[in-house]
Amino acid sequence: MKGRIIKVFGQIYTVEYDGKSYNCVLRGKFRRDKRLESFSGPAVTGDIVDFDFDDNNEGIIETVHERRNIFSRKEHGSRKEDIIASNLDLIVVIQSFKNPRLNLRFVDRLLIRGEKEKIPVLLCANKSDLAAKKDIQYVDTYYAGTGISVIKTSVVKGRGFDVLLDFLADRISIFTGNSGVGKSSIINLIMPETGLRITPVSESTGKGKHTTTNVEMVSSGAMRIIDTPGLREFGLPDIDPPSLGYYFTEFRKYAESCNFRACTHDHEPGCEVKKQVEAGNINHDRYISYLNIYNSLKENLDNLY
Repeated sequence: MKGRIIKVFGQIYTVEYDGKSYNCVLRGKFRRDKRLESFSGPAVTGDIVDFDFDDNNEGIIETVHERRNIFSRKEHGSRKEDIIASNLDLIVVIQSFKNPRLNLRFVDRLLIRGEKEKIPVLLCANKSDLAAKKDIQYVDTYYAGTGISVIKTSVVKGRGFDVLLDFLADRISIFTGNSGVGKSSIINLIMPETGLRITPVSESTGKGKHTTTNVEMVSSGAMRIIDTPGLREFGLPDIDPPSLGYYFTEFRKYAESCNFRACTHDHEPGCEVKKQVEAGNINHDRYISYLNIYNSLKENLDNLY
C-alpha cells in the first residue's frame, strides 16, 4: 500500500492510508542506505511511502518515494542535514509582535530555505492586538519589494484568519517559528478538533516554552498542516556564501548591474545592490540581515576545513 507519514515519534512512523493510521517501523535496509548517511533520519513527516501492515494495524515501511521538496536545517552539533518535513505546498513562518518579539532575521533564514526549495513562504505576524502602528508598518516596509506575502493575525481578536484560511486551503503547509509565537493556538482556532496543548510564555525569560514535541500533520478536509516544535536557530548547511544574494529576491534585478559578475554585495566596488540600499530602494535592515547571514555562512565554511 502507498500511504503518507503524518507523525514521527522516535523510531515509530505513523502512516495514513485510506482514512486510517498505522504505526510502522522502517525495514532494516534503510539503515544501510548510503544515500541517507548525510541526513539525520531516513523518513520524515510528509513522505509518501510503500508499506505493509498486519492484523494489529502495525506495519513495516518498505520504500520512501522521491520527494518533491524538503524543509531542512543544519542539525545542531553535527554535519548532518536535519530534514523536518517533505512534499510541502507552503511554508508558514509564524512570528509574534510581542512575547516573544519579532525576529525578522530569523524569518529571513526560513525565506531562504523556501526560495532554495521553490516552496512559497507566508509570514504570519501573530498577536497583532499587541502591536503598535509603527511595528506593523515596519514589517511591511522591511519586506517591501520582495514579493513575500505577509499577513497579521490575532488569536485573541480573531483577526486575519479569513486570509490565512485562503492560503491554507487545499494545501500541505508547515507551521514553523520560535516557541511561544502561537503556532498551536492558531491551529486550535482553525482546527478546534485537534486540541493541541498550549502553554504561556515564560515570565522570567520572555521566551516561549516548547509545547509541540513532535513533527505531526493534522488535517481538516483537504487542508493539511504540519505542526513543528519551536525553533531557536535555523542553519542553512547547503547554501554557498557567494550564491546567497540570489535568495534575497529584491537583490536580483539590481545584481545584474554590479561591476563584478560574482559580486557578494559586501566589499566590492561598483555594487549596484549597495547603491540601491543607499537610495532607499532596498530596506537597509534587510541588507544588514543579508550581511549577517553571509558572514555566518562564511564562518561555518571556514570551520569545516
